[in-house]
This record gives sequence, C-alpha cells and structure tokens, in this order.
Amino acid sequence: MPKKDTAPAIPDVHWSEDMTWSLLLEVEKDDNRLVLLGKREKKENTSGDNKITVFQRIGAVILPKSYKLNPTATVTSSKYKPLFFLEHS
Repeated sequence: MPKKDTAPAIPDVHWSEDMTWSLLLEVEKDDNRLVLLGKREKKENTSGDNKITVFQRIGAVILPKSYKLNPTATVTSSKYKPLFFLEHS
C-alpha cells in the first residue's frame, strides 16, 4: 500500500506576478534549465540532477515557508506552474 503524506498541508499558492517572474528566473538558471528544458548546445554537460531534485530546489527558493512546512506538497505546487508555461509557449 502506498505511503500517505502525513505532513501538514500547505496553504493554496496564489501566484503573484513577482512569484511567477522569480519562478522563471529559477528555471532559467543553468543547473535547472539543463534538466527541465535541455541543452542549448550539444557540447553542454548535463547536471546529473533529475526533475524532482530541480523542483525541490525551486520550491525551496520560491515558497520557503511552505517548503519548511511540507517539502513534498511544495514541490507539487511549484512544478505545475513551469509545466503550464512550457506546454503553452
């Protein structure tokens, strides 16, 4: 049976314009961009991280209070916003 998340729930995230821009700046950082968006040039090395690691790193920066309360839920909240932008660009 899957393990249930027993950590406290985080409040709903209401994405302000500033938060959205901060998120985009985090996604564009080289280590994050390589994993989420791929290489710009073939000779670029990959970072070795996986997507969940990158979303954890981004969630800790963009939503620090929520991340301290429940890292798993924060990662879930922070990963859907950039995916929305990627799918609708």
